[in-house]
Amino acid sequence: MNTPKNPSSPRTDLIAFAIIALSFGLRYWFVASGQLDLVQDEAQYWDWIRRPQLSYYSKGPLIAWVIAGWCKVFGSTELGVRFGSIIGMTAIQAALYVGISRVWRERSLALFALFVAATMPLLNGLGILMTTDNPLILCWTVGFFALSAATRNRPDHVPGNLPFVILALSIALGILAKYMMLVFVVLATVHALILHFRGQLPPRFWGRFLLACLAGTAAGMLPILIWNWHNGWVGFKHVARQTAGKPHPFSPRVGPFLEMLGAQIGLMAPWWFAFVMAGGFRAVRKGWIGPIGAFDEKYRHALQAALFFWPLWTAITLWTIKSHTEANWPAAAFLAASVLGGMALQKWWHGPRRRLRGKVLLAGAAGLVTMLIYASPLMPMPDQYNITNRLKGWDSLGTEVDRLRRTGFADPSRVFVFSDHYDITAELAFYTPGQPKAYCAWVFDRRMNQYDLWPGPDKDKIGWDAVLVRERWYGEQTHPLIQAMFDSVGPPIHFETTADGKRFRRFTLRVCKGYNGSWPKQASARF
Repeated sequence: MNTPKNPSSPRTDLIAFAIIALSFGLRYWFVASGQLDLVQDEAQYWDWIRRPQLSYYSKGPLIAWVIAGWCKVFGSTELGVRFGSIIGMTAIQAALYVGISRVWRERSLALFALFVAATMPLLNGLGILMTTDNPLILCWTVGFFALSAATRNRPDHVPGNLPFVILALSIALGILAKYMMLVFVVLATVHALILHFRGQLPPRFWGRFLLACLAGTAAGMLPILIWNWHNGWVGFKHVARQTAGKPHPFSPRVGPFLEMLGAQIGLMAPWWFAFVMAGGFRAVRKGWIGPIGAFDEKYRHALQAALFFWPLWTAITLWTIKSHTEANWPAAAFLAASVLGGMALQKWWHGPRRRLRGKVLLAGAAGLVTMLIYASPLMPMPDQYNITNRLKGWDSLGTEVDRLRRTGFADPSRVFVFSDHYDITAELAFYTPGQPKAYCAWVFDRRMNQYDLWPGPDKDKIGWDAVLVRERWYGEQTHPLIQAMFDSVGPPIHFETTADGKRFRRFTLRVCKGYNGSWPKQASARF
Protein backbone atom coordinates (compact mmCIF):
# COMPACT_ATOMS: atom_id res chain seq x y z
CA MET A 1 0.00 0.00 0.00
CA ASN A 2 1.35 3.35 -1.01
CA THR A 3 -0.17 6.06 1.21
CA PRO A 4 1.25 9.56 0.85
CA LYS A 5 2.48 11.18 3.99
CA ASN A 6 0.38 14.27 4.25
CA PRO A 7 -0.31 15.17 7.84
CA SER A 8 -2.89 17.72 8.86
CA SER A 9 -1.61 21.25 8.43
CA PRO A 10 -3.70 24.18 9.70
CA ARG A 11 -1.25 26.49 7.92
CA THR A 12 -2.24 25.21 4.47
CA ASP A 13 -5.91 25.61 5.41
CA LEU A 14 -5.29 29.23 6.43
CA ILE A 15 -3.44 29.95 3.18
CA ALA A 16 -6.26 28.34 1.20
CA PHE A 17 -8.84 30.37 3.12
CA ALA A 18 -6.89 33.56 2.37
CA ILE A 19 -6.75 32.76 -1.38
CA ILE A 20 -10.46 31.96 -1.53
CA ALA A 21 -11.43 35.01 0.54
CA LEU A 22 -9.27 37.38 -1.52
CA SER A 23 -10.67 35.95 -4.74
CA PHE A 24 -14.22 36.40 -3.44
CA GLY A 25 -13.50 39.98 -2.40
CA LEU A 26 -12.13 40.90 -5.81
CA ARG A 27 -15.13 39.44 -7.62
CA TYR A 28 -17.62 41.07 -5.28
CA TRP A 29 -15.96 44.48 -5.68
CA PHE A 30 -15.87 44.12 -9.44
CA VAL A 31 -19.57 43.30 -9.73
CA ALA A 32 -20.88 45.57 -6.97
CA SER A 33 -19.00 48.57 -8.35
CA GLY A 34 -20.68 48.13 -11.76
CA GLN A 35 -17.56 47.77 -13.91
CA LEU A 36 -19.38 46.00 -16.74
CA ASP A 37 -22.96 45.81 -17.97
CA LEU A 38 -24.59 42.42 -18.23
CA VAL A 39 -23.57 40.41 -21.26
CA GLN A 40 -26.43 39.43 -23.54
CA ASP A 41 -26.78 35.86 -22.26
CA GLU A 42 -26.86 37.07 -18.65
CA ALA A 43 -29.67 39.48 -19.49
CA GLN A 44 -31.55 36.69 -21.28
CA TYR A 45 -31.19 34.31 -18.30
CA TRP A 46 -32.52 37.07 -16.05
CA ASP A 47 -35.51 37.55 -18.36
CA TRP A 48 -36.22 33.83 -18.06
CA ILE A 49 -37.01 34.21 -14.35
CA ARG A 50 -39.99 36.40 -15.24
CA ARG A 51 -41.51 33.45 -17.12
CA PRO A 52 -40.67 30.36 -15.00
CA GLN A 53 -40.65 27.11 -16.98
CA LEU A 54 -39.43 23.53 -16.58
CA SER A 55 -36.64 24.22 -19.06
CA TYR A 56 -35.69 26.67 -21.78
CA TYR A 57 -34.70 26.70 -25.43
CA SER A 58 -30.93 26.44 -25.07
CA LYS A 59 -30.36 25.43 -21.43
CA GLY A 60 -31.90 23.72 -18.43
CA PRO A 61 -33.64 25.70 -15.69
CA LEU A 62 -30.90 25.79 -13.02
CA ILE A 63 -29.38 29.08 -14.19
CA ALA A 64 -32.79 30.76 -13.90
CA TRP A 65 -33.32 29.28 -10.42
CA VAL A 66 -29.99 30.60 -9.20
CA ILE A 67 -30.58 34.08 -10.61
CA ALA A 68 -34.13 34.18 -9.26
CA GLY A 69 -32.90 33.26 -5.77
CA TRP A 70 -30.28 35.99 -5.57
CA CYS A 71 -32.51 38.60 -7.22
CA LYS A 72 -34.87 38.09 -4.28
CA VAL A 73 -31.97 39.16 -2.05
CA PHE A 74 -30.39 41.97 -4.10
CA GLY A 75 -33.25 42.85 -6.46
CA SER A 76 -33.17 42.74 -10.27
CA THR A 77 -29.78 44.43 -10.40
CA GLU A 78 -26.41 43.49 -11.85
CA LEU A 79 -25.36 42.29 -8.39
CA GLY A 80 -28.53 40.24 -8.06
CA VAL A 81 -27.96 38.57 -11.42
CA ARG A 82 -24.25 37.95 -10.87
CA PHE A 83 -24.01 37.12 -7.18
CA GLY A 84 -24.64 33.48 -8.05
CA SER A 85 -21.43 33.49 -10.09
CA ILE A 86 -19.49 35.16 -7.27
CA ILE A 87 -20.56 32.67 -4.62
CA GLY A 88 -20.51 29.81 -7.13
CA MET A 89 -16.82 30.29 -7.91
CA THR A 90 -16.12 30.49 -4.18
CA ALA A 91 -17.85 27.12 -3.79
CA ILE A 92 -15.86 25.71 -6.74
CA GLN A 93 -12.56 26.78 -5.18
CA ALA A 94 -13.59 25.43 -1.78
CA ALA A 95 -14.71 22.12 -3.31
CA LEU A 96 -11.43 21.83 -5.22
CA TYR A 97 -9.33 22.43 -2.11
CA VAL A 98 -11.42 20.23 0.20
CA GLY A 99 -11.61 17.48 -2.41
CA ILE A 100 -7.84 17.26 -2.88
CA SER A 101 -6.89 17.87 0.74
CA ARG A 102 -9.54 15.68 2.40
CA VAL A 103 -10.72 13.14 -0.17
CA TRP A 104 -7.36 12.69 -1.90
CA ARG A 105 -5.45 13.55 1.29
CA GLU A 106 -2.85 15.61 -0.55
CA ARG A 107 -2.84 18.99 1.20
CA SER A 108 0.23 20.33 -0.55
CA LEU A 109 -1.19 19.51 -3.98
CA ALA A 110 -4.51 21.07 -2.91
CA LEU A 111 -2.82 24.40 -2.31
CA PHE A 112 -1.00 24.39 -5.64
CA ALA A 113 -4.14 23.39 -7.57
CA LEU A 114 -6.15 26.08 -5.79
CA PHE A 115 -3.61 28.74 -6.72
CA VAL A 116 -3.69 27.65 -10.36
CA ALA A 117 -7.50 27.76 -10.40
CA ALA A 118 -7.64 31.13 -8.62
CA THR A 119 -5.33 32.72 -11.20
CA MET A 120 -6.69 31.08 -14.35
CA PRO A 121 -8.37 33.72 -16.58
CA LEU A 122 -11.34 31.60 -17.66
CA LEU A 123 -12.29 30.67 -14.10
CA ASN A 124 -11.93 34.29 -13.02
CA GLY A 125 -14.27 35.30 -15.80
CA LEU A 126 -16.78 32.63 -14.82
CA GLY A 127 -16.65 33.99 -11.28
CA ILE A 128 -17.93 37.34 -12.56
CA LEU A 129 -20.34 36.52 -15.40
CA MET A 130 -23.45 34.52 -14.54
CA THR A 131 -23.30 31.84 -17.19
CA THR A 132 -24.33 28.18 -17.15
CA ASP A 133 -20.68 27.11 -16.97
CA ASN A 134 -20.46 28.33 -13.36
CA PRO A 135 -23.03 25.95 -11.81
CA LEU A 136 -21.93 23.23 -14.25
CA ILE A 137 -18.32 23.36 -13.04
CA LEU A 138 -19.46 23.40 -9.41
CA CYS A 139 -21.50 20.23 -9.94
CA TRP A 140 -18.66 18.74 -11.99
CA THR A 141 -16.14 19.44 -9.21
CA VAL A 142 -18.29 18.00 -6.43
CA GLY A 143 -19.13 14.97 -8.56
CA PHE A 144 -15.46 14.51 -9.46
CA PHE A 145 -14.42 14.07 -5.83
CA ALA A 146 -17.56 12.11 -4.93
CA LEU A 147 -16.42 9.65 -7.62
CA SER A 148 -12.96 9.54 -6.01
CA ALA A 149 -14.50 8.69 -2.65
CA ALA A 150 -16.86 6.13 -4.16
CA THR A 151 -14.07 4.25 -5.99
CA ARG A 152 -11.63 4.16 -3.08
CA ASN A 153 -10.76 0.56 -2.20
CA ARG A 154 -8.46 1.04 0.76
CA PRO A 155 -8.05 -2.21 2.72
CA ASP A 156 -9.10 -0.45 5.92
CA HIS A 157 -12.13 1.37 4.48
CA VAL A 158 -15.17 0.54 2.38
CA PRO A 159 -17.07 3.55 1.02
CA GLY A 160 -20.51 4.14 2.48
CA ASN A 161 -23.53 5.35 0.53
CA LEU A 162 -22.88 9.08 1.00
CA PRO A 163 -20.43 9.47 -1.95
CA PHE A 164 -22.99 7.84 -4.25
CA VAL A 165 -25.78 10.13 -3.02
CA ILE A 166 -23.58 13.19 -3.62
CA LEU A 167 -22.66 11.81 -7.05
CA ALA A 168 -26.33 11.43 -7.99
CA LEU A 169 -27.19 14.95 -6.81
CA SER A 170 -24.23 16.41 -8.69
CA ILE A 171 -25.28 14.69 -11.91
CA ALA A 172 -28.89 15.82 -11.58
CA LEU A 173 -28.10 19.46 -10.83
CA GLY A 174 -25.30 19.52 -13.41
CA ILE A 175 -27.67 18.38 -16.17
CA LEU A 176 -30.17 21.04 -15.11
CA ALA A 177 -27.34 23.55 -15.56
CA LYS A 178 -25.98 22.32 -18.90
CA TYR A 179 -26.28 19.16 -20.97
CA MET A 180 -22.47 18.84 -20.88
CA MET A 181 -22.91 17.05 -17.53
CA LEU A 182 -23.93 13.96 -19.49
CA VAL A 183 -20.29 13.74 -20.61
CA PHE A 184 -19.34 13.53 -16.93
CA VAL A 185 -21.41 10.34 -16.62
CA VAL A 186 -19.57 8.83 -19.58
CA LEU A 187 -16.14 9.75 -18.22
CA ALA A 188 -17.05 8.49 -14.74
CA THR A 189 -18.11 5.16 -16.22
CA VAL A 190 -14.89 4.83 -18.21
CA HIS A 191 -12.88 5.64 -15.08
CA ALA A 192 -14.74 2.99 -13.10
CA LEU A 193 -14.24 0.41 -15.86
CA ILE A 194 -10.47 1.01 -15.90
CA LEU A 195 -10.31 0.53 -12.14
CA HIS A 196 -12.55 -2.53 -12.41
CA PHE A 197 -10.29 -4.30 -14.92
CA ARG A 198 -7.32 -3.53 -12.67
CA GLY A 199 -9.06 -4.96 -9.62
CA GLN A 200 -9.20 -1.64 -7.81
CA LEU A 201 -12.87 -1.11 -7.05
CA PRO A 202 -14.41 -1.54 -3.60
CA PRO A 203 -17.09 -4.15 -2.86
CA ARG A 204 -20.69 -3.42 -3.93
CA PHE A 205 -19.55 -0.61 -6.18
CA TRP A 206 -21.34 -1.21 -9.48
CA GLY A 207 -24.86 -1.49 -8.16
CA ARG A 208 -24.61 1.75 -6.20
CA PHE A 209 -22.75 3.54 -8.98
CA LEU A 210 -25.22 2.61 -11.70
CA LEU A 211 -28.14 3.54 -9.44
CA ALA A 212 -26.55 6.94 -8.74
CA CYS A 213 -25.92 7.61 -12.44
CA LEU A 214 -29.38 6.49 -13.52
CA ALA A 215 -31.18 8.34 -10.73
CA GLY A 216 -29.16 11.52 -11.27
CA THR A 217 -29.60 11.44 -15.03
CA ALA A 218 -33.32 10.74 -14.78
CA ALA A 219 -33.89 13.50 -12.22
CA GLY A 220 -31.92 16.01 -14.28
CA MET A 221 -33.43 15.11 -17.65
CA LEU A 222 -37.08 14.72 -16.60
CA PRO A 223 -38.09 18.42 -16.58
CA ILE A 224 -36.03 19.02 -19.72
CA LEU A 225 -37.72 16.13 -21.53
CA ILE A 226 -41.19 17.27 -20.46
CA TRP A 227 -40.54 20.82 -21.65
CA ASN A 228 -39.09 19.67 -24.98
CA TRP A 229 -42.00 17.30 -25.49
CA HIS A 230 -44.40 20.25 -25.23
CA ASN A 231 -42.23 22.47 -27.46
CA GLY A 232 -41.46 20.28 -30.46
CA TRP A 233 -38.07 19.11 -29.12
CA VAL A 234 -36.55 22.44 -30.13
CA GLY A 235 -33.99 22.37 -27.31
CA PHE A 236 -32.49 19.10 -28.51
CA LYS A 237 -32.62 20.25 -32.13
CA HIS A 238 -30.71 23.37 -31.12
CA VAL A 239 -28.01 21.38 -29.31
CA ALA A 240 -27.73 18.92 -32.21
CA ARG A 241 -27.31 21.76 -34.68
CA GLN A 242 -24.75 23.53 -32.50
CA THR A 243 -22.77 20.32 -32.09
CA ALA A 244 -22.90 19.15 -35.71
CA GLY A 245 -22.43 22.58 -37.26
CA LYS A 246 -23.55 23.53 -40.74
CA PRO A 247 -23.74 20.63 -43.21
CA HIS A 248 -21.02 20.97 -45.80
CA PRO A 249 -18.27 18.81 -47.33
CA PHE A 250 -15.45 18.31 -44.87
CA SER A 251 -12.59 20.72 -45.36
CA PRO A 252 -9.99 21.24 -42.61
CA ARG A 253 -10.48 24.65 -40.98
CA VAL A 254 -6.87 25.36 -40.01
CA GLY A 255 -7.36 29.05 -39.26
CA PRO A 256 -10.28 28.58 -36.82
CA PHE A 257 -8.42 25.71 -35.14
CA LEU A 258 -5.38 27.90 -34.51
CA GLU A 259 -7.68 30.62 -33.17
CA MET A 260 -9.32 28.12 -30.84
CA LEU A 261 -5.96 26.83 -29.63
CA GLY A 262 -4.77 30.38 -29.04
CA ALA A 263 -7.96 31.12 -27.12
CA GLN A 264 -7.38 28.08 -24.91
CA ILE A 265 -3.83 29.20 -24.17
CA GLY A 266 -5.13 32.64 -23.27
CA LEU A 267 -7.99 31.32 -21.13
CA MET A 268 -5.60 29.15 -19.14
CA ALA A 269 -2.79 31.75 -19.20
CA PRO A 270 0.32 30.79 -21.20
CA TRP A 271 2.31 29.68 -18.16
CA TRP A 272 -0.52 27.56 -16.75
CA PHE A 273 -1.13 26.10 -20.20
CA ALA A 274 2.49 24.90 -20.20
CA PHE A 275 2.10 23.45 -16.69
CA VAL A 276 -1.20 21.79 -17.60
CA MET A 277 0.34 20.18 -20.68
CA ALA A 278 3.35 18.99 -18.66
CA GLY A 279 1.18 17.69 -15.84
CA GLY A 280 -1.24 16.13 -18.30
CA PHE A 281 1.42 14.16 -20.18
CA ARG A 282 3.02 13.08 -16.92
CA ALA A 283 -0.37 11.92 -15.61
CA VAL A 284 -0.96 9.89 -18.77
CA ARG A 285 2.40 8.16 -18.37
CA LYS A 286 1.68 7.44 -14.73
CA GLY A 287 -1.88 6.26 -15.33
CA TRP A 288 -1.24 4.26 -18.49
CA ILE A 289 0.22 1.30 -16.68
CA GLY A 290 -1.00 1.11 -13.11
CA PRO A 291 -0.79 -1.52 -10.40
CA ILE A 292 -3.12 -4.50 -10.53
CA GLY A 293 -5.16 -5.01 -7.39
CA ALA A 294 -2.97 -2.93 -5.09
CA PHE A 295 -4.17 0.45 -3.81
CA ASP A 296 -2.06 3.33 -5.11
CA GLU A 297 -3.51 6.78 -4.50
CA LYS A 298 -1.02 8.74 -6.62
CA TYR A 299 -1.73 6.55 -9.64
CA ARG A 300 -5.50 6.85 -9.19
CA HIS A 301 -5.35 10.62 -8.87
CA ALA A 302 -3.23 10.98 -11.99
CA LEU A 303 -5.52 8.64 -13.93
CA GLN A 304 -8.70 10.49 -12.93
CA ALA A 305 -7.30 13.95 -13.60
CA ALA A 306 -5.98 12.93 -17.03
CA LEU A 307 -9.20 11.16 -17.98
CA PHE A 308 -11.38 14.14 -17.08
CA PHE A 309 -9.16 16.56 -19.01
CA TRP A 310 -7.71 15.09 -22.18
CA PRO A 311 -10.74 13.49 -23.92
CA LEU A 312 -13.08 16.45 -23.38
CA TRP A 313 -10.62 19.26 -24.00
CA THR A 314 -8.97 17.57 -27.00
CA ALA A 315 -12.24 16.55 -28.66
CA ILE A 316 -13.76 20.04 -28.50
CA THR A 317 -10.56 21.79 -29.54
CA LEU A 318 -10.04 19.45 -32.50
CA TRP A 319 -13.71 19.69 -33.47
CA THR A 320 -12.94 23.25 -34.54
CA ILE A 321 -11.18 21.75 -37.57
CA LYS A 322 -14.58 20.53 -38.78
CA SER A 323 -17.13 22.96 -37.38
CA HIS A 324 -17.65 26.13 -35.38
CA THR A 325 -16.97 25.96 -31.64
CA GLU A 326 -16.89 28.50 -28.84
CA ALA A 327 -13.82 29.00 -26.65
CA ASN A 328 -15.81 28.30 -23.46
CA TRP A 329 -17.17 24.92 -24.58
CA PRO A 330 -14.32 22.94 -22.90
CA ALA A 331 -14.87 24.89 -19.63
CA ALA A 332 -15.74 21.75 -17.66
CA ALA A 333 -12.28 20.35 -18.45
CA PHE A 334 -10.67 23.31 -16.66
CA LEU A 335 -11.34 21.66 -13.29
CA ALA A 336 -9.06 18.77 -14.20
CA ALA A 337 -6.71 21.27 -15.89
CA SER A 338 -6.30 23.04 -12.54
CA VAL A 339 -5.46 19.71 -10.88
CA LEU A 340 -2.96 18.75 -13.58
CA GLY A 341 -1.43 22.22 -13.51
CA GLY A 342 -1.19 21.96 -9.73
CA MET A 343 0.58 18.60 -10.01
CA ALA A 344 3.15 20.04 -12.42
CA LEU A 345 3.56 23.22 -10.34
CA GLN A 346 4.14 21.18 -7.19
CA LYS A 347 6.83 19.13 -8.89
CA TRP A 348 8.48 22.24 -10.36
CA TRP A 349 8.26 24.18 -7.09
CA HIS A 350 10.02 21.49 -5.09
CA GLY A 351 12.63 20.82 -7.77
CA PRO A 352 16.23 20.75 -6.50
CA ARG A 353 17.34 23.64 -8.75
CA ARG A 354 14.39 25.96 -8.26
CA ARG A 355 15.50 29.26 -6.80
CA LEU A 356 13.36 31.62 -4.79
CA ARG A 357 13.56 34.28 -7.53
CA GLY A 358 11.91 32.01 -10.10
CA LYS A 359 9.14 31.05 -7.70
CA VAL A 360 8.44 34.67 -6.82
CA LEU A 361 8.40 35.67 -10.49
CA LEU A 362 5.92 32.94 -11.43
CA ALA A 363 3.60 33.54 -8.50
CA GLY A 364 3.87 37.31 -8.93
CA ALA A 365 3.13 37.16 -12.67
CA ALA A 366 0.07 34.95 -12.11
CA GLY A 367 -1.20 37.22 -9.36
CA LEU A 368 -0.52 40.38 -11.34
CA VAL A 369 -2.37 39.16 -14.42
CA THR A 370 -5.31 38.21 -12.23
CA MET A 371 -5.39 41.71 -10.75
CA LEU A 372 -5.19 43.20 -14.24
CA ILE A 373 -8.22 41.16 -15.31
CA TYR A 374 -10.28 42.90 -12.65
CA ALA A 375 -8.73 46.29 -13.38
CA SER A 376 -9.05 46.00 -17.18
CA PRO A 377 -12.27 48.07 -17.47
CA LEU A 378 -10.48 50.94 -15.73
CA MET A 379 -7.22 50.70 -17.65
CA PRO A 380 -6.37 53.22 -20.39
CA MET A 381 -5.79 51.06 -23.45
CA PRO A 382 -6.69 51.34 -27.15
CA ASP A 383 -10.34 50.50 -27.72
CA GLN A 384 -9.55 47.79 -30.26
CA TYR A 385 -7.59 45.85 -27.62
CA ASN A 386 -10.02 46.31 -24.72
CA ILE A 387 -12.42 43.35 -24.94
CA THR A 388 -14.52 44.74 -22.08
CA ASN A 389 -15.78 47.50 -24.40
CA ARG A 390 -18.23 44.99 -25.86
CA LEU A 391 -19.91 44.82 -22.45
CA LYS A 392 -20.41 48.54 -21.94
CA GLY A 393 -23.09 51.00 -22.91
CA TRP A 394 -26.25 48.92 -22.66
CA ASP A 395 -27.56 51.09 -19.86
CA SER A 396 -27.24 54.16 -22.09
CA LEU A 397 -29.30 52.40 -24.77
CA GLY A 398 -32.03 51.65 -22.24
CA THR A 399 -32.00 55.28 -21.12
CA GLU A 400 -32.32 56.51 -24.71
CA VAL A 401 -35.23 54.15 -25.41
CA ASP A 402 -36.97 55.41 -22.28
CA ARG A 403 -36.40 59.03 -23.31
CA LEU A 404 -37.84 58.34 -26.73
CA ARG A 405 -40.77 56.51 -25.17
CA ARG A 406 -41.57 59.49 -22.92
CA THR A 407 -41.09 62.24 -25.53
CA GLY A 408 -42.02 60.67 -28.86
CA PHE A 409 -45.51 59.40 -28.08
CA ALA A 410 -48.79 60.81 -26.86
CA ASP A 411 -49.19 58.13 -24.15
CA PRO A 412 -45.86 56.66 -22.88
CA SER A 413 -47.77 54.02 -20.87
CA ARG A 414 -49.00 52.48 -24.15
CA VAL A 415 -45.61 51.91 -25.77
CA PHE A 416 -43.82 48.56 -25.95
CA VAL A 417 -40.22 47.84 -26.96
CA PHE A 418 -38.98 45.23 -29.41
CA SER A 419 -35.98 44.17 -31.48
CA ASP A 420 -35.14 41.56 -34.08
CA HIS A 421 -32.47 39.69 -32.09
CA TYR A 422 -32.64 38.02 -28.69
CA ASP A 423 -29.52 39.69 -27.28
CA ILE A 424 -30.77 43.24 -27.86
CA THR A 425 -34.24 42.25 -26.65
CA ALA A 426 -32.80 40.90 -23.39
CA GLU A 427 -30.65 43.97 -22.78
CA LEU A 428 -33.62 46.26 -23.44
CA ALA A 429 -35.72 44.28 -20.98
CA PHE A 430 -33.11 44.71 -18.25
CA TYR A 431 -31.76 48.22 -18.85
CA THR A 432 -34.83 50.15 -19.98
CA PRO A 433 -36.07 51.98 -16.85
CA GLY A 434 -38.95 50.05 -15.29
CA GLN A 435 -37.68 46.82 -16.91
CA PRO A 436 -40.69 46.42 -19.23
CA LYS A 437 -41.42 43.21 -21.09
CA ALA A 438 -39.53 43.34 -24.41
CA TYR A 439 -40.29 41.34 -27.55
CA CYS A 440 -38.22 39.77 -30.32
CA ALA A 441 -39.78 39.85 -33.79
CA TRP A 442 -38.85 37.15 -36.31
CA VAL A 443 -38.66 39.37 -39.39
CA PHE A 444 -35.17 38.51 -40.66
CA ASP A 445 -33.55 35.14 -41.34
CA ARG A 446 -31.92 34.14 -38.08
CA ARG A 447 -31.69 31.31 -35.57
CA MET A 448 -34.59 30.55 -33.24
CA ASN A 449 -34.33 31.69 -29.62
CA GLN A 450 -36.35 31.53 -26.42
CA TYR A 451 -38.31 34.69 -27.22
CA ASP A 452 -39.75 33.01 -30.31
CA LEU A 453 -41.41 30.43 -28.08
CA TRP A 454 -43.20 33.11 -26.10
CA PRO A 455 -46.17 35.03 -27.50
CA GLY A 456 -45.72 38.46 -29.01
CA PRO A 457 -47.60 41.53 -27.84
CA ASP A 458 -51.06 40.54 -26.56
CA LYS A 459 -54.25 41.50 -28.33
CA ASP A 460 -54.83 44.12 -25.67
CA LYS A 461 -51.82 45.96 -27.14
CA ILE A 462 -53.55 46.52 -30.45
CA GLY A 463 -53.50 50.26 -30.97
CA TRP A 464 -50.33 50.69 -28.92
CA ASP A 465 -47.15 52.28 -30.22
CA ALA A 466 -43.65 50.80 -30.09
CA VAL A 467 -39.91 51.50 -30.27
CA LEU A 468 -37.94 49.23 -32.60
CA VAL A 469 -34.22 48.82 -31.87
CA ARG A 470 -31.78 47.25 -34.33
CA GLU A 471 -28.03 47.05 -34.12
CA ARG A 472 -26.01 49.05 -36.68
CA TRP A 473 -27.11 52.11 -38.59
CA TYR A 474 -29.69 51.64 -41.33
CA GLY A 475 -31.22 53.95 -43.88
CA GLU A 476 -34.82 54.91 -44.60
CA GLN A 477 -35.99 51.56 -45.92
CA THR A 478 -37.43 49.08 -43.42
CA HIS A 479 -38.65 45.50 -43.67
CA PRO A 480 -42.15 44.97 -45.16
CA LEU A 481 -43.16 42.79 -42.21
CA ILE A 482 -42.40 45.63 -39.81
CA GLN A 483 -44.32 48.04 -42.00
CA ALA A 484 -47.25 45.63 -41.98
CA MET A 485 -47.35 45.57 -38.17
CA PHE A 486 -48.05 49.30 -37.73
CA ASP A 487 -50.02 52.13 -39.22
CA SER A 488 -46.77 54.08 -39.61
CA VAL A 489 -43.05 53.53 -39.07
CA GLY A 490 -40.94 56.63 -38.52
CA PRO A 491 -37.56 57.48 -40.05
CA PRO A 492 -34.37 55.96 -38.56
CA ILE A 493 -32.91 57.52 -35.43
CA HIS A 494 -29.21 56.76 -35.17
CA PHE A 495 -27.77 56.29 -31.69
CA GLU A 496 -24.36 55.34 -30.29
CA THR A 497 -24.10 53.84 -26.82
CA THR A 498 -21.70 55.55 -24.43
CA ALA A 499 -19.89 54.75 -21.21
CA ASP A 500 -17.09 56.63 -19.45
CA GLY A 501 -17.21 59.30 -22.14
CA LYS A 502 -16.54 56.81 -24.95
CA ARG A 503 -18.77 55.65 -27.78
CA PHE A 504 -19.33 51.99 -28.45
CA ARG A 505 -22.13 50.27 -30.39
CA ARG A 506 -24.35 51.80 -33.05
CA PHE A 507 -28.11 51.27 -33.15
CA THR A 508 -31.04 52.34 -35.27
CA LEU A 509 -34.23 53.23 -33.43
CA ARG A 510 -37.63 53.73 -35.06
CA VAL A 511 -40.86 55.18 -33.74
CA CYS A 512 -43.68 52.81 -34.71
CA LYS A 513 -47.31 53.89 -34.25
CA GLY A 514 -50.60 52.03 -34.33
CA TYR A 515 -49.82 48.34 -33.71
CA ASN A 516 -52.44 46.26 -35.54
CA GLY A 517 -51.76 42.84 -33.98
CA SER A 518 -50.05 41.23 -37.01
CA TRP A 519 -47.04 39.88 -35.12
CA PRO A 520 -44.83 37.85 -37.52
CA LYS A 521 -44.80 34.07 -37.12
CA GLN A 522 -41.83 31.71 -37.36
CA ALA A 523 -39.96 32.50 -40.57
CA SER A 524 -37.54 29.56 -40.70
CA ALA A 525 -36.57 26.35 -38.97
CA ARG A 526 -33.02 27.30 -38.08
CA PHE A 527 -32.02 26.08 -34.62
